[in-house]
Amino acid sequence: MQFSTPVFYIVAALVIIPAVLMVSLKNLIYSAMAMIACFSGVAAVFVTLNAELLAASQLLIYVGAISILILFAIMLTRRRSGAVGIFFHRQSWAALPAAAALAVVLGLVLGSARFNAGSSPKNPATANLSRLLFNQYAFPFELASLVLLAAIVGAVLLARRERRP
Repeated sequence: MQFSTPVFYIVAALVIIPAVLMVSLKNLIYSAMAMIACFSGVAAVFVTLNAELLAASQLLIYVGAISILILFAIMLTRRRSGAVGIFFHRQSWAALPAAAALAVVLGLVLGSARFNAGSSPKNPATANLSRLLFNQYAFPFELASLVLLAAIVGAVLLARRERRP
């Protein structure tokens, strides 16, 4: 599927909204939901770049696994939000000028770069890579997911175990 450049810029700009919400919200659950939206938006950016395997990997790994792991960690700890002093400390006055300077430097570097990207996708190995991953390496892939599942169940059991006096 071929997307136009304006669609890419629109989707990329929309990813910024949940990214800003993720770092600025005080409630950790809302921040985690904004992180899920941001990861999903990055997957949409990959789709607009004709990188479907990266988009699927983004959805499976980051949206599916990492986000759920973070939500488990938030739910297992009883602290759902932080104090204002945690988010805005003594060095926060330097963050805005540093971020602006970084944006200017990145804009200058990326503005002067010459990218040799064509209109056709340059990833013919996507089909081969996905065929290898889901055919030849399917068993190690599933085994790794079972090990991760066992680790999560063990962490939940350790966190929920009642302590005896």
